[in-house]
Amino acid sequence: MDALGEAVENVGLAQEIQKGLAKGLMKAPPFKDWEAQIEAKKGTLPADDANALKGSGKLARNVVEYLESEGKGNLAATPNTVAVIAKYLVMADELKAAENTTTEKMFEIMRPLGKGAFGLVELCFKKDTGCPFAVKMMQKKIAKQNKMIKDVLIEREVLAKMSSIFCVSLHYAYHDADKIALVLTLCPGGDLAFLLQQRYLDDKGKKGDFKKLPDGAVKYYGASMACGLEAIHKAGYVYRDLKPQNVLLKADGAVCISDMGLAADVSSGPIKQCSGTRGYWSPETIAKKPYTFEPDWWSLGVTMYVLFSDKLPFKGKDDAEKDAATSAGVIEFAHDEPADLQEVVSDLCTIDMGARLGAKDGLQGLKSHAYFSGFNWGALESGSLEPPIVPNVNDINAPSKKDVGEFKAPKDVTWGPEDEKPFEAWTTMNKDCFYDEVMFRIKKFKELTSGGGGGGGGGCCVVS
Repeated sequence: MDALGEAVENVGLAQEIQKGLAKGLMKAPPFKDWEAQIEAKKGTLPADDANALKGSGKLARNVVEYLESEGKGNLAATPNTVAVIAKYLVMADELKAAENTTTEKMFEIMRPLGKGAFGLVELCFKKDTGCPFAVKMMQKKIAKQNKMIKDVLIEREVLAKMSSIFCVSLHYAYHDADKIALVLTLCPGGDLAFLLQQRYLDDKGKKGDFKKLPDGAVKYYGASMACGLEAIHKAGYVYRDLKPQNVLLKADGAVCISDMGLAADVSSGPIKQCSGTRGYWSPETIAKKPYTFEPDWWSLGVTMYVLFSDKLPFKGKDDAEKDAATSAGVIEFAHDEPADLQEVVSDLCTIDMGARLGAKDGLQGLKSHAYFSGFNWGALESGSLEPPIVPNVNDINAPSKKDVGEFKAPKDVTWGPEDEKPFEAWTTMNKDCFYDEVMFRIKKFKELTSGGGGGGGGGCCVVS
């Protein structure tokens, strides 16, 4: 591990993430090469009306709202602010135009955040903005050996077609001769399974009895997951693998559904494949009956049950017994579950697909359910509802590089032109997500609030 990686290990992962990439390691964008484009872009922006500027697109709106939140709304329509917006609009245009040249060299790869059969998820920082991301890296030959090529391609496809604050976003994708990579929203708070593990620990870190989540937490997480599922469904896919391990937490505790590899396209009609995780999949999945979005709402009910008790509702000594219990659909509420939670879980885990909560009218059905009476869906969907738990910055669930080890490509697996064909359109850059990345850089260098043209180490943010 290099010195920078050691610093992350020793100082605290979340603290380093909040700071962003050290200025000395950043690479200044070539703003001077874009002077003519920047000047032209400035001419398209309202220079003396904050409200009009706010209506000039996502980046301008983000900038104005940020200044207003900092009590500096008077700076919103100043020449400096307009210049800052213009240069990043041009930067977005240039990066999008050159998206086929996106490579690993654009990122500073730091350290592992997790591992799986596919490979690694690592913390990385984009060199030109300093913004942190999670990069999911997969060895091509390992993906081929494990027959995961289809899963890899579907994950990128789903992520590229949808946008939701309740799901991880695809910011960039790149590949080289050996590996493929997805640069995703960073969620340093771990997953909901890790959150449940923490509920067994006392103040001294010793394991004891399970402590239930705070009042309202299951409702918050359930509503957030429902919003994420709805976004996946609107894109035309059934998710099929909802469980605490696949629900991540951002630094502030907000929810992000991850791992889209088992999603399936149902836009053309029902499918029958059995896919997902035993204990969370639905009766129709086990029976291989036709389905579209119905299994996801069943899995939501199971996940909410688990979040309350850290126990699965459908048990058995072996797989056959677990499947039989699921197919019977009889839930034993033996953990002091309140009546309204029992009702919503039972309505989600209804064998009759037509009567199942969510199956008929999606998210709206949950919004109308008694369990969510009084819940502020508007605040949740706008991102302004405060999460019930903010992850401890020193409790990040991430292995060390030593623990992860190396993923070596198998020597007996070949990779040729035919294998490469599905990845010809893999490389991409998400222009809409880039504007969020820009805000990280703007705040890091105080470009809008310092009163100058930028600053940021060696004039890397200055527009000449």
